[in-house]
Amino acid sequence: MKLFLLSCFILLGFVSIGYSQFTVNANFRARSEYRDGARILLDDNTNPALVSSQRTRLITSYKDAQFEIQVSFQNARIWGADDERANVPNINLSEGWVKYYFSENQEGFAMKIGRQHLVLDDGRIFGMRNWNDIAVSHDLALLQWNKKGWDIQLAAGYNNDANKYQESAYNVNYYKYLAILWVNKTLNKQISLSVLNAVDGNEDPDNFESLYPRYTSGVYINQGNKESDLKTQASFYYQYGKAPSGLDTRAYMFSIIPTYQVSKKVKLAAGVNFFSGNDQLSGEQVNRSFNKLFGDGHRYYGYMDYFLNIESNTQGGGVRNTFGSIFYKLSTKTEAEFSYHNFAFGGSFLDPETLQEADAQLGNEIDFQLKHTINEYLSARFSYATMFATSSMELIKGGDHNRYQQWIAVMLIAKPKLFSSVKKD
Repeated sequence: MKLFLLSCFILLGFVSIGYSQFTVNANFRARSEYRDGARILLDDNTNPALVSSQRTRLITSYKDAQFEIQVSFQNARIWGADDERANVPNINLSEGWVKYYFSENQEGFAMKIGRQHLVLDDGRIFGMRNWNDIAVSHDLALLQWNKKGWDIQLAAGYNNDANKYQESAYNVNYYKYLAILWVNKTLNKQISLSVLNAVDGNEDPDNFESLYPRYTSGVYINQGNKESDLKTQASFYYQYGKAPSGLDTRAYMFSIIPTYQVSKKVKLAAGVNFFSGNDQLSGEQVNRSFNKLFGDGHRYYGYMDYFLNIESNTQGGGVRNTFGSIFYKLSTKTEAEFSYHNFAFGGSFLDPETLQEADAQLGNEIDFQLKHTINEYLSARFSYATMFATSSMELIKGGDHNRYQQWIAVMLIAKPKLFSSVKKD
């Protein structure tokens, strides 16, 4: 807290001598979930859980024509997880970066260095994972070029788990190094295209001198703008190199999502998300299970969160997710969503009991969500979801697929602006 106060005084000093803008914002959310089959299948011998959590962030930022700095502290907690008398440090750095523009009009080159959220395109491969209370941050140096409809970003980071003077094992469940080249071009008012190339290096757990590079390359197309009734998002990514296990990787994913604005109140969406999986019947020593790296999960693959981390959650089986959604505005402040998801394996999964290929169908999920805006900084959400699983789902999730599985959540979100050096007219 002393560090935070010191940073505020320093940034206020910049503002006082004529620089541009200093702001302090808060981001708070509290969520209670009734987990009666969320993420895993329950059976008659297991009981549902009621869990409440919260995330609190304090975000300070300063910017002028050529310089920006942002420092964001956060506390994420499960209610009741701390002992009453415990003194456990639980505040961490969500973001802490500086950005310098090489020109005053902020076109051309810019450099951004430090801990940062990295969100590219629709967040399929690099997203914030905001449903998770901690979210995901990267320690990176990022070089950007932005001009005439082009946005090119080159980022890289190399991690260690301590202040070392000689290389040793990296005992953190994270990549050892990461490099990204992302190129986005606005082709016209309707279409933008992105090309992504990334490599994440993962350390052999038995030999820190061995690093396995995994490459992810692909394209993303976004068609439509705010005035368009019909919009489409499509992506295709191919993954190759070495999996963290050391196996050769040959995997892919694709996503096609058209949306149609029927009226001012009604919007429809449908599509397919496909992640390749292993062929367990062939016995080949090649990993064909696509890993979505740091991509978002909750908002795309069902609110029951059976497929947040698709490669591990399907035991390498991959997934095919076909879905349809209806969004209905009840008023200017309230919107309801109804969604249907069908899930199936993306590869061939071996049933260990029959030693035959398991039925590809995993289950059907129905989601409902109600969003309500209370005022300019306060909103609330109510969510309900249920999963109608098949016997194949038991192979990867355990439990009893005949038992009724459901999930209920209530969340309050507050995003107040606490201070701004720029006064409104």
